[in-house]
Amino acid sequence: MRVLFALLLCCAAVAQAAPCPTVRIGYIDQARPPYWLGSGTEIPDPPGLGVDFLRATAAAVIPCPVQLVRMPTTRLRVALQAGEIDYVPIEERADLPSEIVLPRDRNGALDRSRAVHTNIIVLVRAADQLSPDVVTPRYFQGRVIGVPYGAPYADALRDAGIRVDDGARDLERNIGKLRLNRVDGVALTVGAVTDMDQAIAERYGNDVVRLRMPLFSSNIWLATNPAYYAAHREQVEAAWTWMATHQTDLAAMLAKYSRK
Repeated sequence: MRVLFALLLCCAAVAQAAPCPTVRIGYIDQARPPYWLGSGTEIPDPPGLGVDFLRATAAAVIPCPVQLVRMPTTRLRVALQAGEIDYVPIEERADLPSEIVLPRDRNGALDRSRAVHTNIIVLVRAADQLSPDVVTPRYFQGRVIGVPYGAPYADALRDAGIRVDDGARDLERNIGKLRLNRVDGVALTVGAVTDMDQAIAERYGNDVVRLRMPLFSSNIWLATNPAYYAAHREQVEAAWTWMATHQTDLAAMLAKYSRK
């Protein structure tokens, strides 16, 4: 009996000493202020609103160490499928890959109640003097919109009759095209439609303005892969719920970047 008790204690000690595996969260290696700052593999300080929100999510629901990994847009999905990363934020699109796991409702449909809701806004030249009440999707019929390379909504814009230039890597390059009249507007994803107003004013002065009406609304989820979901189902479900219920925290987090 004593031997059995000693063995149980030993097993318990080994279990307690077992390392908690690092959870890897991937995100784009492009600068899209205020959400993702800096470019390349290095994570700057401050890292951006999106990174702050991912870290807050991890702190709330993931008991293990968390590593943030920056990758090119086209590499993220492949890395997720291969298990090189465990999570990646993914924006809603018509052709969401079947090999990733997203929250589902009781009918098996995408659960948009557990998404972080976003808006696709458009920046234009102030010199064009567009009416504040312009209907954005209608105005851009037959015109050209610059979108970041890999933007998931590019095909939807084309299907809506909008010409798309998706060759620029980041916002700065797209604004350069706007100033050179190579595009008629620049689209980008934000949370609340006003999130970037101060940053746009500080960066571009009176040259660039935001159209009041967004192109459309969308959603972002934290995707995972089937193997990770099977092994950590409760954690993944908790992450989805936490992000959706705490997306109002983004406004307070944004204040840190608005002061810069």
